[in-house]
Amino acid sequence: MSETTIPRTGTPNPQNHGNYTAVARALETDLARIEEEGTTEECLQAIRLLETLTSSADYHKAALSHQAEINITRNNTRKGKFTQLNRGAAAGIALARKADPHGYGTYLENCRILFNDTPHLAAAYSRGEYTETQMRAILTPLRAVKADRRKEFDTLYAQNPAMFHNLGHRKISDTVKDFTLAYGSDDQCKEQKAADEQRHVKFTPHAATGTMTLHAHLPLAAGIAMKNQIKATSQSLKAAGDERTRAQIEADYLASFCTNPDAKVPVNLTIGLIMTDKTLFLGDRQPAYLEGYGVIAPQYARELAAGEEISNNMTLAEMAKTRSPAFIEQLEATVELIRLYTAPGDQDLIAMDSKARIFPEKMKKFIKMRDRRCRTPFCDGMIEEIDHVTQAHLGGHTCVINSDGRCKFCNQTKETPGWQEIVISTGPHQMKIATGMGPTYHSTAPPATGFAHKPYPQCMSEADWVHSFEEWLHQPPDTSSPPGNEDTPA
Repeated sequence: MSETTIPRTGTPNPQNHGNYTAVARALETDLARIEEEGTTEECLQAIRLLETLTSSADYHKAALSHQAEINITRNNTRKGKFTQLNRGAAAGIALARKADPHGYGTYLENCRILFNDTPHLAAAYSRGEYTETQMRAILTPLRAVKADRRKEFDTLYAQNPAMFHNLGHRKISDTVKDFTLAYGSDDQCKEQKAADEQRHVKFTPHAATGTMTLHAHLPLAAGIAMKNQIKATSQSLKAAGDERTRAQIEADYLASFCTNPDAKVPVNLTIGLIMTDKTLFLGDRQPAYLEGYGVIAPQYARELAAGEEISNNMTLAEMAKTRSPAFIEQLEATVELIRLYTAPGDQDLIAMDSKARIFPEKMKKFIKMRDRRCRTPFCDGMIEEIDHVTQAHLGGHTCVINSDGRCKFCNQTKETPGWQEIVISTGPHQMKIATGMGPTYHSTAPPATGFAHKPYPQCMSEADWVHSFEEWLHQPPDTSSPPGNEDTPA
């Protein structure tokens, strides 16, 4: 839990506040014309400016809420009648914002973190770089660590200002959790075990529609494995020509386990778990990533790999010394390791090599584990389709570099006339997206481990693939590149 303190006075006073007022006034003058006869590019640019102004206004709401809580805390302290010194602050601010007061206690706690511990984040928020939803995704996980750790994260953010560039709120939350779980993994692991003990299944009949709702609370590993198996089965049957929708196939497949005595549950259910070798074998505290779920504590990740509860911070090698040979033989038979290679000195997935006996669709699996979520900027959708960055009919190759993961909606949107995408970097994997409507965006794959890309030039300069990439960059520019392409494609 976060530390309870009386908020300090004073808030960041970033530069260019006056510029936003000027922009707002100038925008008001132009909006009438743009709304009536503006081009697509002008409309989108105006929306972007308004979103920036809205975010800046949300920053000022947070600053005013913070100051209001300070005043209420001082008044309650002088009266000496309340054990909760900020009593009434959440309700008063919620009324002023015409909102339900539930959740505003958390909002005020986030405000305290923002202005007391994270001045660099506060400055970026004041410039309109993040929306209120994105800031909540950043600040809420930081409540789980102490003030010194929050300040440390703010310093790391100042050193990596592009950490959250073009990310949706779920991707942002995963990034911050990757930092916080390194310091709270033991408690998180205990909470996870306690949650597993509450597993249950609930059936709710709906007489009006003649249907039944099934609600199941399952252990994380079992739930992810079940989800992956059902999704894979529906995709396979649909590709084979099944006339049912994928949703219908998934429902029928789930029901068949209970209603069909001949149905068999697959023996080997696969889950994608990404962790460093040090986390797996040496008890390191670097959090892991569970495909289809998100960031998890390192200790819980080790238990998923071991298939059995192990003492906190014990390595698999230490656990092996306390288990019977039969258990070790079972562990070696059921756990298959897939090596995911990263760029020298960095944390970005660039290639893979499978040691599993059977590993179908290797490239698709690799892309899903590299990209984690849909690669469209700000989209948090789960990856449903693997596609070429540069389409095959335009000469794009079928390879790891020219592939990305998208949700179904975004993959269809990509076919909009004028929409163009190219890969501009392989380490980290980065794409440039030109919508054909004016704005261009960049999309960067998340680091495989850690919460920020950390290249080491002295190591990368020794890699053969870097030399070949540098030679490619020095080639004469291709005049047939998409219009507006100031970036060099990889």
